[in-house]
Amino acid sequence: MFNRVAFLSYLKWITCVIIITFNTPVKAQLAYSPFADSISSLSDAESILMLTRQLAGDTTVTVDGQVVTISSRHYLSNGNALAAQFIYEKFQEYGYQPEYQYFNGTRGINVIATKVGSLYPDKEYIICGHYDNMPSGPVAPGADDNASGTVAVMEAARILASIDLDYTVRFAAWDEEEIGLVGSEHYAELAYINGHDILGVLNLDMIAWDSDNDMVYSIATNASSSAFTTDFITTTGYYQPELTNNFINTTASDHASFWQYGYPAILAIEDFDDFNAYYHTPDDDIPILNMPLYEALVRASIANIASNALNQRFGFLHDPIISGNSNEPRETSIIISSDHAIGTGTYSPRLYYSIDNTIFDYVLPTEVTNDTFNFVVPGFPMGTVVQYYFAVQDSDATMVATFPSGGRGINPPGTIPPTEYFSYEVGNFFFTENCSANVPLVIPDNSNTYDQLIVTQEGDLLDVDVLIDITHPITEELRIILISPDNVSIMLSDRNGEDGDNYTQTIFDDDAMLSIKEGSAPFTGRFRPEISFDSYLNKPIKGQWRLRIVESGIPNSGMLNQWCLHFLYEDLTIGTSNLSLNNETFLQQNYPNPANAATNIKFRLSEASKVSLIISDNLGREVRTLASGKYQAGNHMIVTSVSDLKPGNYFYTLKCDQYTETRQFIVTR
Repeated sequence: MFNRVAFLSYLKWITCVIIITFNTPVKAQLAYSPFADSISSLSDAESILMLTRQLAGDTTVTVDGQVVTISSRHYLSNGNALAAQFIYEKFQEYGYQPEYQYFNGTRGINVIATKVGSLYPDKEYIICGHYDNMPSGPVAPGADDNASGTVAVMEAARILASIDLDYTVRFAAWDEEEIGLVGSEHYAELAYINGHDILGVLNLDMIAWDSDNDMVYSIATNASSSAFTTDFITTTGYYQPELTNNFINTTASDHASFWQYGYPAILAIEDFDDFNAYYHTPDDDIPILNMPLYEALVRASIANIASNALNQRFGFLHDPIISGNSNEPRETSIIISSDHAIGTGTYSPRLYYSIDNTIFDYVLPTEVTNDTFNFVVPGFPMGTVVQYYFAVQDSDATMVATFPSGGRGINPPGTIPPTEYFSYEVGNFFFTENCSANVPLVIPDNSNTYDQLIVTQEGDLLDVDVLIDITHPITEELRIILISPDNVSIMLSDRNGEDGDNYTQTIFDDDAMLSIKEGSAPFTGRFRPEISFDSYLNKPIKGQWRLRIVESGIPNSGMLNQWCLHFLYEDLTIGTSNLSLNNETFLQQNYPNPANAATNIKFRLSEASKVSLIISDNLGREVRTLASGKYQAGNHMIVTSVSDLKPGNYFYTLKCDQYTETRQFIVTR
């Protein structure tokens, strides 16, 4: 890996997570496929280790008919050219017609094999790694850095050689990465000049070190690569679930060459928090390799490239069921798209539902219109929390997907549930829209423009979206701020859009896929605001809400055409409690569940009692005490943040004088 010693001195670690959003629209997700599972398992520790030994000089190889040892792959060594020819001849052995791509005269040599797609030959995926290594002495095994990534590329080429793929795949071994990503940059530049349509680049660099055996790897990605990143994490979860990942910010490997030209690319690498102690030394050799991690990452990479190249995708479009006060059956629908025919009859798409974390039941579609599937979920009593997910398989029973993603099970689809679900509660919940009656309003040049609307409904806020419609020639001159009745200001958009114009029916929604900073003017559709609406949650919606627009820049003006607030709220003034319809002591399921920022836990006491309310993890270890002491009879609600908890399953237990109950909940990101 390129220049890492110097780079580590200023590397910024990212403590981000992949956020699962349940709004629409949603990009088509990769499905689970038993076929992809089976072919990825054809790469085993024995075949991986033999190739690694050959590249690292731990055993002899035959190159151009001669038995040789590749003792070094430093770019100035004779062994580097031997390694290039060894990879080339292996590609030939697998049935390809590989090519050398020369640069820096003939000193630098990229080695590339191509599997042309049968349906989309001009659209391609790339799986790659660099084969050159360090140090510059006569012995430089580079078993981890980066025989490991190169071997993954070679194994992918071997296994996919005989499989008919929809998309083209290139298997690339780069040269001169260690002196500045030279080989990959040469390729990426030529690809850009020649108009190559590269859908994703999987760069593998150092994937065989794991000193603490925790099976953690790191991913480097950027905004334009987010969908490809999600694909890799999704398929890794399907096929190698023992792996977990974190995120890093680095341009010190070959993925960065493709970022320069706007191509989606990611780096998969061993855990940066567990760095190879033998990096760039002659001791980076076979004995240090952690084969379980190595094998898992090779298999995960093969499964990902196969799934992408076989176009094993389903697309989903669904507006989640909103919590409400109706205990009647709830109608909902989902749009499912795919290039593959969707299963019918018994194997039609399903909606699985569970009440209060019980076993999942399912319903089949009540009506199908083209790609729209309608379902009816049974009605439930007040106080019920309903979790649900969808499942679909293709008509050939070769792949299955759930929405939210992560589930499995074929014939019928989705019998193995995902770990996250949609959720709604049957209770005193209402939706309302409040729009300004004062618009249109002129937005003068270099000024503050204020407008207000009065909300008269009683209730505590569960969710809010803000609709904005502004005509302005340069959106970069605008700051848009929402102010709540208790004077909490949240920046919706801060000088975004550069010299573009207009916010056209723009909706600010915490659950949107894109941040407003990632969008471009004219802004249309849903975007996350600059600052989350979390500080508004669980507070009264009643009162005066204000919108402030700050205009600054060259002389011009604009117009505020419309703005509205969409509230989901719980009306606590209604006499019927959604905790229980009697006076018994009762612990309610938390809301929302799954939770990612904060959650509410409600309970009722039939009489005054000493109370203990604690959260514990999946191993029974106490995580947090939410309540301790004497509580009066009646309804109680505890609001707690979960933003500091790792994603996973948790339990909360209420203990009273004569009552104990435990419920499970899920934390997601």
